[in-house]
Amino acid sequence: MKLLRLATTLNSTSAPYNQFSLGFKDSIDQTYCSLLKNDISIEDSIDSFHGDGSVLKMIKIVRNLIKQNNFDVVHIHSGVAGVILLIALMPFKISILKKTVFTLHNSWNIIKFRNQILNFIVMLFVRKICTCGNSSKDSIPRLINLFIEKKTISIVNGFDNERIDKIENSKDIDKHFSDDSLIKIVCVGALNNTKNQIALLKALKKITANCEIVFLGDGSNKEDLINFSQQLNSNLNIFFKGRVSRKLTIEHMLEADISISLSNGEGLPIAVLESMYAGCFLILSKIPPHIEIDPPSVRCIFVDASTKLEIVNALYLAIDNIDSIRSGRSISKEYSIKNFGLKNMLREYMNIYTFLLNESI
Repeated sequence: MKLLRLATTLNSTSAPYNQFSLGFKDSIDQTYCSLLKNDISIEDSIDSFHGDGSVLKMIKIVRNLIKQNNFDVVHIHSGVAGVILLIALMPFKISILKKTVFTLHNSWNIIKFRNQILNFIVMLFVRKICTCGNSSKDSIPRLINLFIEKKTISIVNGFDNERIDKIENSKDIDKHFSDDSLIKIVCVGALNNTKNQIALLKALKKITANCEIVFLGDGSNKEDLINFSQQLNSNLNIFFKGRVSRKLTIEHMLEADISISLSNGEGLPIAVLESMYAGCFLILSKIPPHIEIDPPSVRCIFVDASTKLEIVNALYLAIDNIDSIRSGRSISKEYSIKNFGLKNMLREYMNIYTFLLNESI
């Protein structure tokens, strides 16, 4: 099977690459085309092209790829990439839309209005639409569902547990937290209003225990968050390490006691799935994607992220039970693989690809 994958980015946090391309690297002949320049080295078996941020260049690349290759399936991972495909196909290659699938990687309510419009345009034209979970599917407005519901299905996100196992068993794994920290916290995600890191920092003002907190990610709020963190008590060691490789992210999860996501919205967050499997105790905001994950109750506390007292109480509960938290790291592993294993997700997508291939013959 020959597949063209279209996305906006190709970097260390790109789900289209980390989950999909790497997951299918041994079973599908893939070409990855992104609007923005690649900032990581990728598998030799995957051909890659990028538009350097230029839409016009990306259109030209996609048009040439379509002309020179007989792709069996085209998988679109963003509205921007999908509209670029539509333009590249005009006027003589429109029939290729019969073998296209679009993945909605987020919940509709947290997508920027411009991208909602682009997504809707693409969803009208593609053959199949997959959402990253039931909560993502349920977030699509009723009016839009009138046009797309019959071709939309939910496929729950999956994480690569084998990669985590490989990193955990590696002999050269680095140490990222201090041995002097009573409690070690990791917070993974873009530093923006949606991810809501400020709610955690405000709650930490009430914590008197010796804690170490590492933020992994970058974004427009970074400077404000750093400035706020510098006003907190000296018992808190807070580090902003920026966007790091997936390997380093997982290394932090394997070492941390707690993983916290107080996000206002998500798709179905891979970082939460990875940290659950890696053994972190979870403190999660009460939003539909987090509730859909539904970790074992002894390994998770749900909080109202708008209520500082709930976050503070959750932190103190974890601090008071740190020994049992550390001794119970393996509790979530079987649950994670059974419900969110990458192989489950890839199997369902392969069924979609095969359907599109057979239908186009």
